[in-house]
Amino acid sequence: MIVWFDAVTSKEPLLFNAIAKELEKAGHEAIFTCRNYDYVASLFFLLDLDVEIMGKHGGGTLYGKLKAGNERIAQLADYINSLENKPDYHISFSSPESTRVAFGLGIPTITINDSPHAKAVGKLTIPLSKYLVYSSCIADDKWFSLGATRDQLEPYDGIDEVAWLQDFKPQKETLEMLGLHIDDSFIVGRPEESSAAYMLERNMVGQTLLVEILEEIFETYDGRAVVFPRYESQEKLLKKKFKNRIIVPPRAVDTLSLYYYSDLCITGGATMAREAAALGTPSISYYPNPLDVLEYISDIGIPLHNEYTIQSAILKAKELIDKSEEKLVMRSKTKQILAELESPTTKISTLL
Repeated sequence: MIVWFDAVTSKEPLLFNAIAKELEKAGHEAIFTCRNYDYVASLFFLLDLDVEIMGKHGGGTLYGKLKAGNERIAQLADYINSLENKPDYHISFSSPESTRVAFGLGIPTITINDSPHAKAVGKLTIPLSKYLVYSSCIADDKWFSLGATRDQLEPYDGIDEVAWLQDFKPQKETLEMLGLHIDDSFIVGRPEESSAAYMLERNMVGQTLLVEILEEIFETYDGRAVVFPRYESQEKLLKKKFKNRIIVPPRAVDTLSLYYYSDLCITGGATMAREAAALGTPSISYYPNPLDVLEYISDIGIPLHNEYTIQSAILKAKELIDKSEEKLVMRSKTKQILAELESPTTKISTLL
């Protein structure tokens, strides 16, 4: 069986690599495509995986997203249709373009999704999917509102991160690549997704609230910040403001090792906070509204803190940095919690 994975955000190469490894053990073959956005392609290179790069992000306007999406559909359709051996299944994390192509070419889709708040991509992918794989902490009604039917739903009792964190071992070499030493103090930061469809109404395109947060943190914190901007405009803004107080990796690096050695992870999204917290590193998401999986992770004792205002995020960041010596205890506790959670790889292997 040939399984086609399409990645559109930087979380997906790690997830899809973990799933593909399990499928390959059963004799299946994996092929990968991705769009040219953020650190997605370079993460595939870091994992030593062959990937076809097609299309780009549509930017901060609805028209731009529509046009870029249609162009990518055409590119993906040509590529998949040209393959001598067509995929038997398509898997994505709600990629509208590849899901449309798979549907059009008669390839069944397994959609993985933990973000029912991203309504646009949900409505464009879930109704065209054979199965919807998601964490059981998300209420079924939220999927029904996006067009899901009862027979599509395939919940699992865990979080995505279990798939790629089970065998993790930190690498000190990652620090050296960025000019850091194991004894250095640093935090990891990630701006909010200012150009996502669900954020356009906030009119934050090209900006980031992380500037205000880091300003306050650096008043009392002597360390540096390793920052992963989502867009070039955010990168320019952050570099101009903080100069050598921040490090911006030019390409994908082993972020898991960075989290492991850092004092704190703070992000306007979810993925980095979830990954870091699942390794036992204190983490903050300043996404402005409650998200099901973030709330669930926090509730079961993993050190992820959901702060819905910038001021509360700043106060919590300072508090957690001051308690960084407690990280070893939290890491041991988190490892035990993670061991009891189910991985989506198990669910997907069963479906295939």
